[in-house]
Amino acid sequence: MKKTMIAMLAFAFLLGAMGVSAQGKKDSKFNKPSQAKNVQVFKKKALTENEKKSVDELEKAIKGKPAKPTPTPDPTAGGATGTVGDPIPAGGEKYAILIGLANYPGTVNDLCVAAAKTGYDYPEERFTENELPYYCKDEDALNMKKALVDKYGYKNDRQHIFIFSDANAKYDSIKAKVDELIQTRLTENDELVFFFSGHGTTGIYTDDAGNTINDESLDEGIVIYDQSYDEAAFLNGVSYTPSDASYIWDDQLKEWLSNSPTSRIFFGFDTCKAGGMNDLQSDGRVLAMSSTETQNSWTYYLGGTQTDTNVFQESEGLFAHYFVKRAMIDGLGDGFNPLGRRSVNPPKYDGKVAIEEAFNYACSIVKTKQIPVLNDKFFNDLLLGYQIN
Repeated sequence: MKKTMIAMLAFAFLLGAMGVSAQGKKDSKFNKPSQAKNVQVFKKKALTENEKKSVDELEKAIKGKPAKPTPTPDPTAGGATGTVGDPIPAGGEKYAILIGLANYPGTVNDLCVAAAKTGYDYPEERFTENELPYYCKDEDALNMKKALVDKYGYKNDRQHIFIFSDANAKYDSIKAKVDELIQTRLTENDELVFFFSGHGTTGIYTDDAGNTINDESLDEGIVIYDQSYDEAAFLNGVSYTPSDASYIWDDQLKEWLSNSPTSRIFFGFDTCKAGGMNDLQSDGRVLAMSSTETQNSWTYYLGGTQTDTNVFQESEGLFAHYFVKRAMIDGLGDGFNPLGRRSVNPPKYDGKVAIEEAFNYACSIVKTKQIPVLNDKFFNDLLLGYQIN
């Protein structure tokens, strides 16, 4: 009997060890750059001057005129109810991870006019404001920071808002910051914003042995600054080849945030195939995505675009331009809800722009070029930073 018990215990221990081993393999798949087959990078398309004028004219036509009321909020049309949802609980903090890229490794993926492209990691350190390469950088993440600080009461410090722009937007750095927030900073009373502007990608996950992992037919992801990119080698004529560290896949990001103490999370994606990031959906979360999972997205400005004499622009995505800069910062999204409510409490025009209102405003303008997607599992409207003092 004793021998039988020992054998059973040994077998149970072996099964447990196998389980731990399997779990470790799963964890390693999400905690380090992952291999993928058939990887394709989808680059944002640039609007021509005539196309940009056409979009601007559309904004003038609809500005201050929310969509025709519908019986119930339609998420594809904005989903705003006109009623602000729950506030951040007392004592809750507000955090944001903001990622934006226009200057990618090498030059082939740069979201800049041809004359502004370089192979440098930090062109703004090598050029002056009178030279085009100085403007080969992302503006969307900085606009999102401005909105959070100026409009939603976020603290303007490095303890609450974390920006990863261009050459600083690397796999290890982003992963470390997500881990820090999830494991040591966030509580159930907090609010988190995760915003990305740049290129999108699709591919098929493989494990360490190169076998396909069939959790979905096609994985989507975001394209970041390659962890292994060598500026000196590129400038000396060595061709740049993307590595596994060039991408963060939707399943990875989902796993990283799966143990978040708070469910109050807003995700914003201005990237091609953005609708495929829907894997991140969960109760309490809102996802605003610039296009469907089959569409490319567009830029409003390429870095280095000249708009006036000696006036140049940094890179902006078309969706982010209207969603963040116009709807949030300029306040034009206030009151944009399909129900057209005017006299409810709070009033339709309350000087505050909820995520759903900003989305509805941007969607009504950019849908002629790309179809934004809203995934909203927050009850009523999510007003970032909303707290009752």
